[in-house]
Amino acid sequence: MTTGQTALKLLRYRPGLFLATIFFRGLDDITPFFTGLIMKAFFDALTGHADAGFTAWTLVALFVVLEGVDRVVLFAAALVGARWYFAVQSLLRKNMLEAVLQVRHPRAVSGSSGEVTNRFRDDVQAVTSYLEQYIHLWGNMIFAGLAVSYMAKIDVAVTAVTVMPCVLIITVVNVARRHIRRFRTAQRVATERATNFANEMFQSVLAVQVATTEGHTVSHFRDLNEARRKSTLVDNLFNQLLMSINFNISHISTGVILLLVADQMQAGTFSVGDFALFTTYVSEVARSGALVGSVMAQHKRAEVSLGRMASTIEEESPAALVAYGPIYLKESPPPMGVVQRSEADILHELEITGLTHVFAGSENGVRGIDLRIQPGTFNVVTGRIGAGKTTFLRTVLGVLPLQSGEIRWNGESVADPKTFFAPPRCAYTPQVPRLFSETLADNILMGLPGGEEVLQRAVRLGVMEEDLPTLELGLETMVGPRGVKLSGGQVQRTAAARMFVREAELYVFDDLSSALDVETENLLWDRVFAARQGACLVVSHRRPALQRADQIVVLKEGRVEAVGTLQELLTSCEEMQRLWRGDLGSDG
Repeated sequence: MTTGQTALKLLRYRPGLFLATIFFRGLDDITPFFTGLIMKAFFDALTGHADAGFTAWTLVALFVVLEGVDRVVLFAAALVGARWYFAVQSLLRKNMLEAVLQVRHPRAVSGSSGEVTNRFRDDVQAVTSYLEQYIHLWGNMIFAGLAVSYMAKIDVAVTAVTVMPCVLIITVVNVARRHIRRFRTAQRVATERATNFANEMFQSVLAVQVATTEGHTVSHFRDLNEARRKSTLVDNLFNQLLMSINFNISHISTGVILLLVADQMQAGTFSVGDFALFTTYVSEVARSGALVGSVMAQHKRAEVSLGRMASTIEEESPAALVAYGPIYLKESPPPMGVVQRSEADILHELEITGLTHVFAGSENGVRGIDLRIQPGTFNVVTGRIGAGKTTFLRTVLGVLPLQSGEIRWNGESVADPKTFFAPPRCAYTPQVPRLFSETLADNILMGLPGGEEVLQRAVRLGVMEEDLPTLELGLETMVGPRGVKLSGGQVQRTAAARMFVREAELYVFDDLSSALDVETENLLWDRVFAARQGACLVVSHRRPALQRADQIVVLKEGRVEAVGTLQELLTSCEEMQRLWRGDLGSDG
């Protein structure tokens, strides 16, 4: 979609609000035409050039009434305009958030969260500011048409001078368009870099302190901010320069008009009222021309912003960003219900055959992996560093695309693993769990309805019950950004409780126990075995997990080296023997 098509789609999202805003704003924009007529009649009445009709005091009263009505119109425009403005902003942000959540490579988003935040904030603002120009455009064009036609009846030559600023302004903006795009793009990129580095800096405070690189980090951040300052200064200076040109051209035109009509006013062929009308209209007509130039300039800025927003999502098209849908500004969103488990959701057998994903431009990945998982079994995937364990899990779950092979659930082929492997079929905990700056209970439930009994069961399965008394408010403790108030083991066990509360058929753990001591890990697996709720697919090299496994899959260089129980593999598999001795060195 082009920028124009995208704008049209957004303008039609709330047509009633948009047209009502245009109507009221248009009345306000046309008001100067009638103000000019009153000013002309008033000064003509004072100088004795007026036709029989209104007196000066009547015209003053009419002016006051006109201004009062205009204020009422502006208030109505503000009421409907704010609703339209926030509806469009909310639609863009909601659609962008939904699109981001569908990205297959979440790290591509989380790794640049500062940039994405800028796009949610600044780029959405730039697009809606561009659309807002169209609200003022139509009223100003009607005013300009009425004003120019009326002035032309008085004096065509002076009218031509009045219109000239519009032509100059549009010409200047048209010449400057490519610079507008270049400066705005540079400013946005520099802002992204500074914001993203600030985000990374806060995430890596401990690493910075351990490496004693605080000075270098701050220095680099200062350099990024300096680049941001310069690019913002250039962008704003160029924008202010255009506005200054627009503003001063109209004042120059007023002076030129005064010179042109001086002789006519002395001769009595150009009245003081005519001069008052022209000086009233000249700035307003110039403003209308400036608005056309502003629309052209904002169009380029909106094009930059839409391109950046689209680059955040996989489709890389503004179409997904402007799709219509509810935004729940006045009403509450529907409650999040629990997905009911159907007969088809119950796991009887999960069969993976020939699973392959190789990273572009690299030999790394997994190839031709076969695996069969039965309900209630504990399945461990192990291997040295770089063997492909996490890649395997992510490909199964659809986080990475399946390049070849097939996944079958109860004999039925899974067409889209990413949407299929979700509760109640599957629950997943990544290698580095993410917590939100909310309460511990909210981090476990994640919006699911659940009472004390549900929470306590999940807490027990996650081996968190002994930690609760040590926390300030127990389950109501705010854990801080990314769970900063919790230890690494507590973060992992909170993520486990979050997974268990969903009561899935298949639990997928990516090295969940890496921050747990042996005793806690044994207790966690004991409780999982005792509950026997669903099958488990676990990436681990730790002995407690390997000793409990019904089936161990040994990966080497992205391929299955061997499959069997621990005892079988320790007898027959050299790679398993090496892993059991604790040799986890890089694969290959």
